[in-house]
Order: sequence, then structure tokens, then C-alpha cells
Amino acid sequence: MSVKERRQNDLEQPVVSQQAMAQLFRGELSRSDTWRTRLDTTTNWALTTTAAVISFGFATPQSSHVTFLVGIWMVVSFLLIEARRYRYYDLWNRRVRLLEDGWWAPMLRREPVDPDALRELAVEMSRPQIQLSLVSAIATRLNRAYGPILIVLLVTWFFKVYSHPRPPRDFGDFVDRAHVAWIPGPVVMASLLFLTVAAAYLFTASFFIRAPLGELRTRPRGRRAALWEAFYRPYAIQRRKRPRAPGTRSSPPRPPA
Repeated sequence: MSVKERRQNDLEQPVVSQQAMAQLFRGELSRSDTWRTRLDTTTNWALTTTAAVISFGFATPQSSHVTFLVGIWMVVSFLLIEARRYRYYDLWNRRVRLLEDGWWAPMLRREPVDPDALRELAVEMSRPQIQLSLVSAIATRLNRAYGPILIVLLVTWFFKVYSHPRPPRDFGDFVDRAHVAWIPGPVVMASLLFLTVAAAYLFTASFFIRAPLGELRTRPRGRRAALWEAFYRPYAIQRRKRPRAPGTRSSPPRPPA
């Protein structure tokens, strides 16, 4: 074999087999599933903490409202931990979606593979970088799980301060009850108000920002679907029509039996 033939063989691109792509897809799917399990673990911690805080907070009238504040602080800490984990989950889930969109979906449609998706996948594999920002991750997790949890804790804290041991005489008395040790009540109220506004802003922004690549979205219902169907069939979609061969006529509809 001459030197030119050897150089030409060295420059030839290796053939990517379906078995190699299947193994790659299986490995990336396993990574994505592992990080998804870690997300569920953190959410379970937050739910368990919320249930324990509510149980101990309303156990006796003499129990302090500080228990609810500690629960809010722990849930916010779990939210930050889960947002960091969600950024890593998005990294591996992006690869799975690129493989599905660029390789497997065209193969099922009997079409050529998508070179743009595979090129982006190659860049992700050669230089892996986290694509999702921390703020977007926090907003997404607030929308998915932590928004209702924080609402429950804030509402129960309000009822605890308001009703135990007796209803306050006025708003000033209510603010004074919110004190924690040497921290005055207005500071505690201002901190909770800031947390509520920030969480509400991020929760609302999650509906308008661009969703991560791996996030699933419900398909839009057809225009012909009645409005009242949304109450019992919120995800109802029209069936896809089978493509007809050119030159064929559509058969008349069959009469109902």
C-alpha cells in the first residue's frame, strides 16, 4: 500500500453503525434517568419537610411560628439544590433529545438524518457545557413542584401567627407577633414579602421564557374541540390523518351502524 493510499484511509470518516448509535443512546438515556431520579429525591425531601413542619406547628397552641420559617428556609434550600441538579439533568437530556430528533426520528420516517442536530450533538460531546441558567432552572422547578409547596407553607405560617393564641387586635399587633428572638417583626414580614414577590415573579416568568430542550409540552388541542371538553379531556388532540397516495380518491364515509 502506497503512502497516498494510507493517508487517504486515515482521512476517511469512520462509518457510524446503528449498533454504535444504539449504545450511545442507551448510555445518554441512563445518565438522564439517573439525574431525573435525583430530582425526585429532592422533591420528596421538600414534601416530607413540609408535612413535618405543619404537623409540629399546629400540634399545640404553644408551638412557635418559627417552625414554619425554618420549613420555608429548608424548602428554599432544597429548591436551590434541585435547580443545580436540574441544570445537569438538562445537559444529559439535551443529548437524548438531539439523538431522538436527529437520528431516530428520521430513521423511523425513512428520511436522511439531520446533520445540524448531529453536529450540535458532536459539539456537546466534545465540549460539554451547561446550557441552562440558574434562574431559568429555579423558575422551571417552581413551576413544576416548589411553587405549591411554598404557597402552603406561607399560608400556614400566616394562619399560625394570626390565630395562635388569639386573633390580633390590629395590624400592628400582627406584625409584632412575627418577631423571631431579637429580629423584629417588620424585618421578618419584609423578608417573607420579598421571598413571595420573587417566587411569584419567577413562577410567572416560567410560562413566558423559552422552555429547555428536553422539557415535554402538551400538544395543542384542535380548533374544532369544544371548550367544555377541556374540563374532562384537557389533552385531547385530533388524530393524524394518514397521507394518501397521489391520484387516489377518498372513499365516502360509511353510514353509522
